[in-house]
Amino acid sequence: MRELDLCELPAPEAKPASYIARDLDLDQVGDALPTLLWAGLVEQRGGDRGTLRLTVTGAAALRTAECDELAARLSAVVSFADIMTRGAEPGAAGLALKRLAEGAWTLRQAEDHVAADGDA
Repeated sequence: MRELDLCELPAPEAKPASYIARDLDLDQVGDALPTLLWAGLVEQRGGDRGTLRLTVTGAAALRTAECDELAARLSAVVSFADIMTRGAEPGAAGLALKRLAEGAWTLRQAEDHVAADGDA
């Protein structure tokens, strides 16, 4: 859905190269598409081989999912701040906080990194 938020796409069977260029798995797209169409999150214009686009409902669902993801990441950052108040080494804590905020690490990975640096 994120790709459809950026632009309309041809149906996967009409132009598979459009999906391959975006590093999307054609099988996953093919499996998900009927459900997305049925739920009204995506619409297809021009028949079975027409153009796909995100509906207003689809855009709202995408924004909700993005918001939930960011809220979870922020919650992890706030939880991690507690570790920093316990005297973690600034270098280890700084790197862990950066990775956590980027979404590259989970809270557990950040905690483990700081703990491992403290044991060294």
